[in-house]
Amino acid sequence: MTDPIQAGLHARPALPPPSTPEQLPQALRDAPAPLARAQVDALDDDGVQAFADAVRALPLAERETLANDLAGKLDAPQLRKLEPAFGRDAVEAAVERNGGPELREAYAALPPDHADPGQTRDISASVTNPDGGEVNDAVWTVDDRGRPIHAEATLRTVFSDIDRSDAETQAQRTAADRGVDGDQGGHLLGHRFVTDQGLKNLFPQNGNFNMGAYKTLENEWAAWIDKGMDVRVNIELTPRDADRPDRVRISYEVLDPGDGHRVYDQRVSFDNRAGQRYARVDAGEMDGLIAAS
Repeated sequence: MTDPIQAGLHARPALPPPSTPEQLPQALRDAPAPLARAQVDALDDDGVQAFADAVRALPLAERETLANDLAGKLDAPQLRKLEPAFGRDAVEAAVERNGGPELREAYAALPPDHADPGQTRDISASVTNPDGGEVNDAVWTVDDRGRPIHAEATLRTVFSDIDRSDAETQAQRTAADRGVDGDQGGHLLGHRFVTDQGLKNLFPQNGNFNMGAYKTLENEWAAWIDKGMDVRVNIELTPRDADRPDRVRISYEVLDPGDGHRVYDQRVSFDNRAGQRYARVDAGEMDGLIAAS
């Protein structure tokens, strides 16, 4: 006859010795599904934050691989718990790619997890260029609805031949839909600098402005980087309580990475409309400024 089930003897696997925050992503990747679920359940708020810090230190491709792997092991509430580490857009994309129909349905049915009205939070990322190992660091400030209001970054490298993921393309559509006719999902920090970052890096931007003046400014940043300089950028969107910002205020400085001294700095303010212009620094001027600094 079949042995009766005895309560408490098989409900949960024993937890392994605690991992350090740096080891936890690898531990979850290697763990079988029941053990991975138990480890995530055991994380308190400090543990989730430590895990998030460790995940952000990973190269972008490894973060995506880990998110995909966990979408095949964890349940919907556990994946929601880990959203601060990957970002909601990345978790949603992983669930869509690697979760079964039941998980996708359960994840979509989770209630919204909005912050308190008026509350902001910072989300950071470090993106490593696989070609040379250079790292671009960025921090976004988002409001209680996840809309970006500020970004700052130190740009040291430009990514080439990096395709946008389906999740990034969808996020651009979502951002554009918050705007008006003629808007695009515009990146605060260009995709060539920070790759796929989802809605925290997107706002409804007039298409002519996005492909004109803003692109010209980003081309200048890329040219400074090609000259061997670092570019430190600060971007402010206003007003803060709107789906669509009216103004984009940008300040940036060009730094010599050898000793950190400033080569050049600039402040510029744009309206979020067609017809904007930006007069960029050309390559010859850059050479002169670098030589004179």
